[in-house]
Amino acid sequence: MFYCAQLETESLIFAAGMLLDSARQQIFPAAWLLFSPVRVILLVVWVYFCVYSVLRVEGSNLIPVRHKAKANILALLTGPFFLFVLFVADVTIKLQEGIIRPGNILKGIFGDTFKRRRARYKAEKGIELLDSAGRSFAEVYSSQGRDQKTTSEILSLTESIILDGIRDRASDILLDPKSRSVFTVRFRIDGVLSTVSQMEADKAGTIVNSIKAISNMDIAERRRPQDGSFMARIPEGDVYFRVASAGVLGGEKLSIRILNQSAGLLRLDEIGLSAQSQRLVLDNISRASGMIVVCGPTGSGKTTSLYAMLSEVDFYERNVVTVEDPIEYVLPSASQIEVNVKANITFANALRNILRQDPDVICVGEIRDVETADMALQASQTGHLVLATLHSSSNLAALVRLMDLGVRPLLLASGLDVIISQRLVRRLCEHCKRPAGLTETQIANFERKKIDYRTIMEANGCKRCRGTGFVGRTAIMDVMRLDEDVKANLANERLSLGSMKQRGDKESMSALRKEGLRKVLAGITTIEEVQRVTSKLG
Repeated sequence: MFYCAQLETESLIFAAGMLLDSARQQIFPAAWLLFSPVRVILLVVWVYFCVYSVLRVEGSNLIPVRHKAKANILALLTGPFFLFVLFVADVTIKLQEGIIRPGNILKGIFGDTFKRRRARYKAEKGIELLDSAGRSFAEVYSSQGRDQKTTSEILSLTESIILDGIRDRASDILLDPKSRSVFTVRFRIDGVLSTVSQMEADKAGTIVNSIKAISNMDIAERRRPQDGSFMARIPEGDVYFRVASAGVLGGEKLSIRILNQSAGLLRLDEIGLSAQSQRLVLDNISRASGMIVVCGPTGSGKTTSLYAMLSEVDFYERNVVTVEDPIEYVLPSASQIEVNVKANITFANALRNILRQDPDVICVGEIRDVETADMALQASQTGHLVLATLHSSSNLAALVRLMDLGVRPLLLASGLDVIISQRLVRRLCEHCKRPAGLTETQIANFERKKIDYRTIMEANGCKRCRGTGFVGRTAIMDVMRLDEDVKANLANERLSLGSMKQRGDKESMSALRKEGLRKVLAGITTIEEVQRVTSKLG
């Protein structure tokens, strides 16, 4: 009997549960479905896009600052719809201005935001900007009447750009007005310019003024070109910067040259000389007197080669004095003089004073006038080793340039020993380079010349090389020793300047291409890179 009562009780409980479940589904259907997994996921995704839309509004140059508060509210309410409209507008403008390419849209749009955010974080942790007197950025900028909050914001933006340039191995940072409302930030990496971001003109103007302030330049003057310098402290060491400003259409342009001391000096065997050329240069460096001239266009690595030669000099046995503009690397055991036109410290004046300091080795940063050239050549004949650079397109063109400055051919013949003409080619990234896909014509040409083409590589691209396929550069060099025949022709003035310039450019182009081909066959660079660099000679 008790068992029957228990069954009836359980049946009543089950029936009541069924009735309650049916009633709950009929009375609260919306609430029942509200917490389904699909709805929860959609809600999370919607909230994420709403928040991300607000972040995009804050970093967008399409929306004026005065309207960003309203745009934030609209983005928070509409979420992905507002983000899509902003994305399309941003892509359209950047495609029209040529900032991004059709095949690289996602990287061009979203990459800048992540990169700036990452750079800002790194800047807060790893860099300190100082002026030439050692004062901090905050001290310099706040002394001009800026409030602490504004100074902090500008400091963060400026440090982000500077540190990003250092980390990306840029040699130059350019802030250019694209229009009256937009500025671009461009880095020159391995000799190639690339746009890394853009910003509204008001924000860019504050960054330009902040860099001018720490470089001891006049902020109020925006039309007249100015020069200045500042430095930065990072964990790897001190980095020095040369700054140049100029008023251009749309605003003020700023060019920042990075002189990275922490990158270290290259040795002579690391700059790209062949074994035979290296022996020739070492032989001349070991001599008590003579003159070596390194020539090439701007940005061809002449100063780096000059420092590499100095690294082979014994500073304890020989008195080394340099005249540079600017001093790019500090040599603790050398006496370095920096050119300062305002203080009347020119190459010629400094060289005249150097000769009274009992030097053994004289390094002239650049020969620009006949007075400097004459004194350098005369010093090379009176017991001094002279190293110098010169802007010219080839070895013979360097002789033409010196004679065009007014140097006597006889002085050239008696004082000059070696001329080195060089160009820089980008090195393939060791982590992603791959065998080159050569055409049948190229393979046939290599086979006809009995050249093993299987070692030729091409660029691919990975994260370590920022997708370019190249990391760093190396030099291709044409080394010319002035033998007795050349010196006799110079001394007797039997060389035609016009024909010598044309012949020199042609011969130098051929020699540089041969050197470039050797590096291509060694898998160091590509055929296209050598053609790009040497085609500028013709």
